[in-house]
Amino acid sequence: MNTNNTFQTLIDIGHRLLSNNQFEQFEDGLALVSDHLTDVTGAERCSIFIYEKKSDELWTILSTGIEKIHVPTEKGIVGYVFRTEDSIIENNVSKNTYFLNDIDKESGYKTINIIACPIYNSKKELIGVLELLNKPNGFNEDDLEFLNIFANYIGSIIELAPFYLRETDSYS
Repeated sequence: MNTNNTFQTLIDIGHRLLSNNQFEQFEDGLALVSDHLTDVTGAERCSIFIYEKKSDELWTILSTGIEKIHVPTEKGIVGYVFRTEDSIIENNVSKNTYFLNDIDKESGYKTINIIACPIYNSKKELIGVLELLNKPNGFNEDDLEFLNIFANYIGSIIELAPFYLRETDSYS
């Protein structure tokens, strides 16, 4: 990953997210972030998991290539990241005891490697997990640094969504 181009992309996305006419809906902003994350890192898929306190589970508000996923916080790599608040790079998921093979079985998708980090709101409260899947030749520390920065953008988008939706009369 070229660090200069990577951070220029981050700046460009920030400008696009802050301009009023760049996305019509909350989901469009998340999709924009997801598209750039996969483009810059070379990952195949991106998922954004949000914590639901009532059910004590993480569910995807965005997941490329698959329907909504629900994962109890005590299961899976995303559950591990959420519980420990530690980021993770796992370049061989078959050797990770936390990996949930059931999701691959249900979807027909084969996960080889994962990188994931916590998402926080502006009060530094944990609200979810950002995850990328399947980068050829695996993920590295540069990818993790970039992912952690993007998690801040995503936390802001999620936190501001109710206000944006109210302004556009989409909020019920």
